Amino acid sequence: MNKIKQLFHAILFIVAIGAFSACEKTFDAPPGAGEVNIVANTSIQALKTYHTIPGVFDIINEDVIISGIVVANDQSGNFYKQLFIQDSTGAMQILVDAYSLYASYPVGRRVFVKCKGLTLTDSYSNMVLGYKAVVDGLPSLQGIPAAMVSNHIIGGTLNNPVEPILVTAADLGTTLNNKYINALVKLEGYEFSSADTAKTYGDTSTYKSTVNRNINTGCGSNVNLVIRTSGYANFAGVHIPKGNGSIAAIYTIYRSSPTSSTTTKQMLLRSESDVHFDSLRCGGNPNPNPNPSGRITIAALRALYTGTNIKLTTSASIAGVVTSDAASKNISTGALILQDGSGAAITIYIGGTLTYNIGDSLAFDVTNDSLLNYRGSLELKKAFGSTAPAALATGRVVTPLVKTIAEINASIGLPLQSPQNFELSLVRVVSATATGNATFSGNNTLTDASGNIILYSATAATYAAQALPTGARTWTGHAKNYNGTTKEFLIRNPGDVQ
Repeated sequence: MNKIKQLFHAILFIVAIGAFSACEKTFDAPPGAGEVNIVANTSIQALKTYHTIPGVFDIINEDVIISGIVVANDQSGNFYKQLFIQDSTGAMQILVDAYSLYASYPVGRRVFVKCKGLTLTDSYSNMVLGYKAVVDGLPSLQGIPAAMVSNHIIGGTLNNPVEPILVTAADLGTTLNNKYINALVKLEGYEFSSADTAKTYGDTSTYKSTVNRNINTGCGSNVNLVIRTSGYANFAGVHIPKGNGSIAAIYTIYRSSPTSSTTTKQMLLRSESDVHFDSLRCGGNPNPNPNPSGRITIAALRALYTGTNIKLTTSASIAGVVTSDAASKNISTGALILQDGSGAAITIYIGGTLTYNIGDSLAFDVTNDSLLNYRGSLELKKAFGSTAPAALATGRVVTPLVKTIAEINASIGLPLQSPQNFELSLVRVVSATATGNATFSGNNTLTDASGNIILYSATAATYAAQALPTGARTWTGHAKNYNGTTKEFLIRNPGDVQ
């Protein structure tokens, strides 16, 4: 490998968290999800050893291939043209000059990176893989050009498990070879500093600046970690939780120059749902959160069901993103579907007329609510007199699981509490054809190469009278086992058919 050495002040690096452009760039789509005919020949940590001198651009001229699981992308807007991948040895930040990376590289997807021709360097002490260019006569690290992405990044299997690494602040080193830099890590027993508890995560003003908030272990702790959030993050306007608990984030370092002795340890959130500060603050101080009960995932909530309807007497709360469309009326009035970062989803019945939009972020205290089987589907029924909560944020994006119809049928045929049952989770079926009626209304049949399933649209749905599309399409929606006997797939609106 030839090492191109330049003075560190020549590094012109695109700031990772910054303003979005209104322009859209397209790039060649990666191969479809599944096993691919490629094998990694080195680890991420071994790749880092190719770069030893701070501020130097190291062009990789060897046939080096790494593999990792995507642990963060640009879905929430807190990362800009970036992917973070992780293997058992370490993590790497990859710059990609394209938008909506999450659509092709969702969290949990395995990717293989052909590194030959790419450049490795450090940005503020974070190891970064990108493309060397010359800007205004000076060397610069840029994103992999959109037209070249498919030459370097190959998508593999989807839905691989992603779990943050439990660490302490002492584990988070500041040297280039620290294995936790760029990794998804988890800290426990932390809270936001008192000075920040009245603020939101980010700057929602016209300037949309990137801002820092501080967390520590409370009780007079002088060990602070920075939570850094872009004003363009879709959770920038969410108010900071005031309790104590766990937080998961991408760990990075800020150093003003490669030779500076002053460093700042930064945590970059993927979403506000990665923050679970729901317990009492250090020292037993009251937690002024509106929802002080212990936060659990929707997957954990579903696991509480054992085949018999139950009332939830233990204090608990859930949070997630609305994936149903009340306006299209292909869901019962008074109900919504909520999905969280665990990938699990559930119907929540409140009653009345709900007007939530797809992408609204909600939190619910579920204490004294009922968990029951309603017509073959698991439902959380809110206690009588419950009011619909206000949205904490809007415009959140949930990436659908890509599944075949055979996989859907097998999953929703399992017991409702089974972790392999992804009923109501947002799913996408590729290259499937609808047949039956002239319109969407009622029961039709959706067929792909693996099998078929009932495509159901309520007669009251706003699009029920529209003509049923012909030919192979991509379908997004929810699946459930109606009455335990009829497996159904429900789109939310005609925009789910592409």
